[in-house]
Amino acid sequence: MSKGNNRSSKVFWTVALVLIFALTVVILAGSAAADVDVVPTLSLDPAGPIVVNVGGNTDVDIRLDNIANVYGAQIAMSFDETILQVTGGKLTPGVCPQPDFVQANSANNTTGVINYAVTQLSPTTPCNGGVMATANFECIAEGTSNVTFTSSIIADGDAFSIAHTAVGGSVTCEQAVIEFVGTVALQSWPDPTGVEVTLYDSFSIVDGPVVVGSNGDFKLTANDETETYRVVAKYDRYLSSEASGLTGTSGSVVNFGLTTLRAGDINGDGVINILDLTALAGNFNKTSPQAWAP
Repeated sequence: MSKGNNRSSKVFWTVALVLIFALTVVILAGSAAADVDVVPTLSLDPAGPIVVNVGGNTDVDIRLDNIANVYGAQIAMSFDETILQVTGGKLTPGVCPQPDFVQANSANNTTGVINYAVTQLSPTTPCNGGVMATANFECIAEGTSNVTFTSSIIADGDAFSIAHTAVGGSVTCEQAVIEFVGTVALQSWPDPTGVEVTLYDSFSIVDGPVVVGSNGDFKLTANDETETYRVVAKYDRYLSSEASGLTGTSGSVVNFGLTTLRAGDINGDGVINILDLTALAGNFNKTSPQAWAP
């Protein structure tokens, strides 16, 4: 074999070895990355913060993910019993593990503690993740409750514990409200800053008065669906505007659009008539800060 052929052969094998080494590094790196990403997890779905109206309910699944060969599980959880309650005092079993034998299933709404233990029975095949159980939480008061795993054991088909990460969540309970929104303007005046808007029920003020800014926008809220409301907008020397007989359901928005207060109620008696004109005429050509004539 010539020297040129020997040199070509060496170059070929050198390049081949470099490529094999590089490919091996890529494969090992990909395998390591995959190992890092796949972490067996016990978690809540949705994790939260879940927002629910007081008096409402929400389902929260307890899940196993990135896991295989599951045969049994035992968990303990905690929640704030002054904010949440578990409907029926227990969980609804899921599919992983299969609830062939449920050893414990209780939710104590006095202490805020959940206990659940379940195992499959032979010849059931081990499961590879999914919903372990579902809790239906009812909001009984405003606030945020953490829902936390205080202990957990996941067993494989050979009765060995499977290492995993447990991740809790939270549920926020808020009072549903009726919103009354709109915009006020002043006749013949570009800036409504200072207009007061107030929400009343049958007996008293419910919200406000709010003082609008230069855009004239306002928002008032109430939370009694059975009540009838009225909204009043007023500004000095303008006729007040009132909308009455208002009702709404929790979570609804009553939008008034644009309301313009009429100018000219000089004496503030709620009407524009000769009395206002007389007051205006009596002060014609005067300059501030003189007091208005009676």
